[in-house]
Amino acid sequence: MKMKTFTNRLFPVLFLFQIILFPVIGQNFIGSDEAVKRALENNFGIKIASNNLKISENNTSKWNTGQLPTVSLDGGANFKLDNSTVLFQDGRQTNVTAAASESANASLNVGYTLFDGYRRKYNIAQLQDRLKLNELQVKATLENVAAQTLFQYYQVAALSQNIKILTEVLDISAERLHRSEVQYEYGGNQLAILNAQVDLNNDSLNLFNAQLQLENAKRNLNNIIVDLEGLDYSVEDNVEFLTYLSAEDLKQSMLANNIEIRQMDKNIEIGNLDINLAEARKLPTFTANGSYGITYSKNNAASLLSSQSNNGLNLGVTMKWNLFDAGATKLAIENAKVSKFGLELEKESLLQDLNFEFENAWADYENKLLIYRTEVKNVEINRTNFLRTEEKFKIGQVNSVDFRQAQLNLLNAETNMNTSKFEVKIAEVQLLLLSGQLLQ
Repeated sequence: MKMKTFTNRLFPVLFLFQIILFPVIGQNFIGSDEAVKRALENNFGIKIASNNLKISENNTSKWNTGQLPTVSLDGGANFKLDNSTVLFQDGRQTNVTAAASESANASLNVGYTLFDGYRRKYNIAQLQDRLKLNELQVKATLENVAAQTLFQYYQVAALSQNIKILTEVLDISAERLHRSEVQYEYGGNQLAILNAQVDLNNDSLNLFNAQLQLENAKRNLNNIIVDLEGLDYSVEDNVEFLTYLSAEDLKQSMLANNIEIRQMDKNIEIGNLDINLAEARKLPTFTANGSYGITYSKNNAASLLSSQSNNGLNLGVTMKWNLFDAGATKLAIENAKVSKFGLELEKESLLQDLNFEFENAWADYENKLLIYRTEVKNVEINRTNFLRTEEKFKIGQVNSVDFRQAQLNLLNAETNMNTSKFEVKIAEVQLLLLSGQLLQ
């Protein structure tokens, strides 16, 4: 009866264990490269940034840069009814009531700016620089999405590996319970069975909680990648570390390729063009214009002329030179120079922050790599200790408390090694992101 009671207590644990592991069967596999590829293709943040880029591309076209002439067609017609009294020099007088008159006109006008103090030239250059700035913004979004994807992917991988570790622990605990029950049949201690059952229950709950954490991590990864549906997929949990990383090379690459620095340099170039545009206001503008017009009028009876029509071509050049604008140009130039100086200060601040961030990131990478190598050795020691303890436990030379402690030590060592392994990969991604090499 006692054996039946223990088995009944064990059944819910094993049933829960089966529910946890059942979704693993038949899962689809997605690698880290595939995850990043899907995220870059489907992420909404990237799509929004790319859509904004199209506006900048449109703004640099010839339709928005003043390179083409303006053409307009004007026209109009009028009809009037007048009551007129006309007194001539010789004393004659004419009275006209409700006299009708008509007029119409049409003209084709063409205008083109011949010279505007180089404002058109600087404006075109500025629009092109803004396009390049938006391209950098898109690339920054791509890099950030790729980094977020890898951060979350490695979290999923770490939790997946933890589940494998916890599964092995649960198998050992289940075997231990079974061995305790067999020993009890031959006069063993009932307390050993109770301890084994408590440990098995705890291990099953740890596995269950790890599975919940994995599901939440997968949902977060799905939200970044967008096109992943459901949680029925697996990821690679065996990773290789990059062997070519050099602090000096990465730092030089950061100064040359970091997106934030490149964006700041582009903003400074735009600031220079703002100064040029303000300076250009000192120069005159010349505009060529031409028109061809037709006019027609039919006068009322009181007029000397019954009707009149005209048509002709009109050509001309207009110059405008603002000799003094109450200091507005002077103020615009000074503000543009101050603004550019502010951008240069921002770049110096950015370089200081990035250098500080890089030093921290490199130190973090080296520390995590050292910790991982230490954890690998720690796992080897604890595995050897556990295997020896397990052998002694089977022949009764070690009690269940010592066996459980060796089991927990190995579990903690393996979990710590697994965690540190993926922390090294995350540190690598952070270094590549800072150096502008993540998508290269």
